Amino acid sequence: MATLAARSNWLTIEAAALIALGVLAIVFPLFTGVAVGVFLGWLLVIVGVLGIISAIAGRDHAHLGWSIASAVVAILAGLILATHPLAAAVVITLIVAAYLLIDGVALTALGLDQRKRGVTRWYWVFGAGAADILLAVLILILTGVGSAILVGVIIGIDLIIAGVGLLAAHRSALIAPTV
Repeated sequence: MATLAARSNWLTIEAAALIALGVLAIVFPLFTGVAVGVFLGWLLVIVGVLGIISAIAGRDHAHLGWSIASAVVAILAGLILATHPLAAAVVITLIVAAYLLIDGVALTALGLDQRKRGVTRWYWVFGAGAADILLAVLILILTGVGSAILVGVIIGIDLIIAGVGLLAAHRSALIAPTV
């Protein structure tokens, strides 16, 4: 019986999209970094506004003062990010570094698990995890240089590596013998 990966081309489509978006992020790194800051900022503003509405509409569910305080903090943080995305780039680089480090550890563990299970081409997933860890270390070393450009390049590299790893894993499933 064929595996789900072998029956679906959606993994190939996702991999190609990740690679294409990664190339765009590298070609336009400043735009990518600024876009991340602005997007995150407005997302926090929306969350804060919804928090205030929820606090007022459902007053009996939680302490009104603390609920509104939490929502106001989200709105203020969002406005700072949305209006000062370049200044927020250093903070964003640290958040990206934390993500890459955690994702890298998870992917290397997944790659080692695939190796233990006898999956061919396990090293692609393991390599993607190792690359994530190396990128996280690079960000942490260069925090003084951390900027929207660095965020854009790092995000682009990560998207490309993830796309290549996914494509390799899917292709491996397509050529693997079925039982």
